Amino acid sequence: MPRRPSSTNTIGAAELATVWTDPDFDPAERGFLLRPRPRDPDTRRWSTIDAVRLGVPVPNGLPVSIQERAWTSPIWYTPAG
Repeated sequence: MPRRPSSTNTIGAAELATVWTDPDFDPAERGFLLRPRPRDPDTRRWSTIDAVRLGVPVPNGLPVSIQERAWTSPIWYTPAG
């Protein structure tokens, strides 16, 4: 299987962190938090990679890259007791 060409990420921060506090949080109520889905840098499509390797144009109508997002899951909160 051919190796995927490497690429470098030259945009965005290497790390992002924050602290968030909910002023309306009630520890007696059940709840959940949906975290945002971080956006990954654009990824070249295999059709683009193959076209470059073969020295042919990218097929008309196909995007040259895709936008991927990282997977996340909700955080569920259940009061004690």
